[in-house]
Amino acid sequence: MKKYDILVIGGGIYGITAAVELAQRKYSVGLINPDTIPHHMAASTDVTKAVRMEYGSDKEYFKMVETAIGRWHSWNDFFNEKLYHEVGFLMLCKDKIESEKHTFEKHSYQNLLEAGYSPDRLDAKGIKERFPAVNTAEYVDANFNSKAGYADSALTVQKLADYARSLGVVIHEGQTAASFEVNNGRLTAVKTKEGETFQCGHALVAAGAHTPILLPELQPYMKSTGHPVFWLKPKNPTNFIPPSFSVFTADISNSGWYGFPFLQKQGIVKIAKHSNGTPVHPENDDRQITDVEVADMRTFVKMTFPELTEAPLVFTRKCLYIDTLDGHFWIDNHPEIKGLSVSTGGSGHGLKMAPLLGAMAADVVEGKSHMFSERYRWRHLSTDTSQVEEARYVINRKL
Repeated sequence: MKKYDILVIGGGIYGITAAVELAQRKYSVGLINPDTIPHHMAASTDVTKAVRMEYGSDKEYFKMVETAIGRWHSWNDFFNEKLYHEVGFLMLCKDKIESEKHTFEKHSYQNLLEAGYSPDRLDAKGIKERFPAVNTAEYVDANFNSKAGYADSALTVQKLADYARSLGVVIHEGQTAASFEVNNGRLTAVKTKEGETFQCGHALVAAGAHTPILLPELQPYMKSTGHPVFWLKPKNPTNFIPPSFSVFTADISNSGWYGFPFLQKQGIVKIAKHSNGTPVHPENDDRQITDVEVADMRTFVKMTFPELTEAPLVFTRKCLYIDTLDGHFWIDNHPEIKGLSVSTGGSGHGLKMAPLLGAMAADVVEGKSHMFSERYRWRHLSTDTSQVEEARYVINRKL
């Protein structure tokens, strides 16, 4: 078996961006993944992921996505493919944005203004004129930011995998990391469930929800959670096509609901819920959407987009987040094993940062700091640590 300078474990967005970046830095890179890439069960394998600067009072994430958006445009040009669709982002509010009920929206709006953007503040009349599908009896205030949109996530992973191969990355599909060979405190090889041994000078674990299974020492600090996704097929899609519709949140920190405009290829509107979710073991639990979750979605849709009330539900999935206790990435070298690094902890906001993730991981592998490195380092989190992302809706009951 060939020995690689660096072996990347996992071919989702964290792993494939790292593989590309490391190959560009002239390392010999191998990558192992349990299935094909994109993996049909991976969090990054989906039709859309939101790309938004709106992160409440968190100015670091704001700056990160602002930087990432410029690079998304560069990727569109480089790959000659529309991976990122800048259709805008609409934050719908049931009260005035300045209300204490809408701290996420309020701070997001203020950050846009302070950074020199010119978002469109809309009252109920303005919402109805611009976005006729919205029920303005419920939503009376909104902000629309045109510099935002969504990424075609599965296509992005596929294009990056093809590019990685062109750079010399050797991708081994159907190889599942199981254990590490460590000699005198240094990692020397990775063994797989399929019986192969991959020797390497360094390994980067980018295995998403499987990361704390591979590295049990991370289990106190992160967990995998499931979040429902629904595809609805509108009878008449006219009012769900940009510019009459965009990526949206609907009172998200109090409801969890967000979604996307009509996707022509699939013929659907995608609706999803961003919350603390439900615990899901990535190997032992099924990922079926419950009847209660479907009913919850139907109630939301009837209230928010009446035209979708009777729309057929054509597909569901449970998107698996790997949530750190504080909601921040986990990108660092292992504190005790030399030659072992980790890039994970998406906590529901990894894909939008894709153009930054590879360089962040590669810098860590090389023992460098990057401009966003400090709070994503290996750290101790107590059991009472709470998520800090303001858009997250915390559900106090199990669905």
